[in-house]
Formats: sequence, structure tokens, C-alpha cells
Amino acid sequence: MEKVKLSLNDEIARISLNRPEKKNAMNWQMLSELREALDIVKNSSAKVLVLSGEGDTFCSGLDRELLISLTQKGDFLDKLEELIDFVQSLIIDLRTIKIPVIAAVQRYAIGGGMQLALAADIRIATPGTIFYLREPEFGIIPDMGALQILPRLVGDGIARDMVFTRRQITAEEGKLIGLVNEIYSDLEKGIQEYVQKILSVPDYTIAEAKAIMERSWYLSLEESLKENKEAQIRCIRESLKRFQQ
Repeated sequence: MEKVKLSLNDEIARISLNRPEKKNAMNWQMLSELREALDIVKNSSAKVLVLSGEGDTFCSGLDRELLISLTQKGDFLDKLEELIDFVQSLIIDLRTIKIPVIAAVQRYAIGGGMQLALAADIRIATPGTIFYLREPEFGIIPDMGALQILPRLVGDGIARDMVFTRRQITAEEGKLIGLVNEIYSDLEKGIQEYVQKILSVPDYTIAEAKAIMERSWYLSLEESLKENKEAQIRCIRESLKRFQQ
């Protein structure tokens, strides 16, 4: 892989976007390699995944050259739909992968870059980092999960404001409204600290809780509580088994 770096270190997996000269703008190669890396992590023994960006910017969104190249094809709308389907499949996998995902964000998370960060379970950032949904500037809407995930994080009103007016949110404001979990001046130390917090909790506990929280979006309270009970029984059985070993 060239445009994505993948490392698997015992219980920690890390996927890092690697086009720093382009502010980690996502082109087809990066997206394809992101899919490849994510599939490897899903089939590994990792207990936590860190999603980061090389250089001084997390991700500036989709590469304009990718979008321009699509408009020059005769089957533009078919190719566009193919791109949307591919990117949305990445978002779904990030949201539903069993292990927790930490987005480590520095300087800018713009457009698709912000939506990539939203797909993570946890977002940590450096001071002053800007989160910004740029799509409406071009007469399009965010289509990588922001319209679904953002209202649940920051509230409906702020989410609509960010989309309708292109409001930019700093990491500091983001921490106050639930967009950012922690702010670290030294992002690498912050990653290590947050990863250790997660690894201190049994992995099966996190996997069960994550699945229930994700499915609670579309299940009734009664249905979700029933799943909660079944998951609790599995957790207790696993805890007893490990205690007896």
C-alpha cells in the first residue's frame, strides 16, 4: 500500500492516510487501499483501531481531481454512484467493526475528511483543529454519514447549522458540544493514552456495547433492551469463564 499506511502491533491497529503533499485528500487509490487495510484489520486480532493522517492535516476531503475526472466520463452519473456506494461501504464498516475506532485528528477535517472522523467511535484532536462540512459550497450534500451521525453527536440544531451555513467548529468548541472527546497538544501521546484506556476494558464488553449502541438507532426501546439482556448474559458467561481459568 502506498497512499495508506497500515500497522498491526499486537492489540493495536493503525491506518494512516498517506498523501501529506495533498493534505491527505482522498483519491481512488487511497480509497481502495483504505478498503484493503480495513479488511485486514477486521480479520486481525486487534482490539482497537486508530485512524490518522500523515503530515499536518488529518484529511481535506475527496480529491477534486477525482471528482473532475468523473465529470469527463460519458457515464458520469453511473461512475458517481459507484464512488458513493464504495465510500459509503467504508463508512458502514467503520461504524460496525467490532473493535472501537479512534480518529486522531490534526489541523483540518474537511468535507469527506470530517465525515471519515465522524465514522469513528471516538475523536481526539489537537488544539485549534477545524471541523468543516464543505460540500454545500459546491451545491451538494454530505453523503458519507454526516447527516445521520452528526445530529446524534452535537444535537439536531447545531448539525443543521453546520450543514446549512457551513459553520466551522474548532476542537475546543467540539469538545463542549460532543463532537470531540479529548484534546491533546501532543497527538501521539494522546493516542497512546486513549488506547490504553480502551485496552483496560475487556474487548468482548466493548464489542457487545458498541453493537447495541449502534443498533439502538433503529430499534425500539423494547427490542434494544432485549438485545441488551442477551448481550449481558454473554458477557457474564465470558467473565466467569475467564475468572475460572
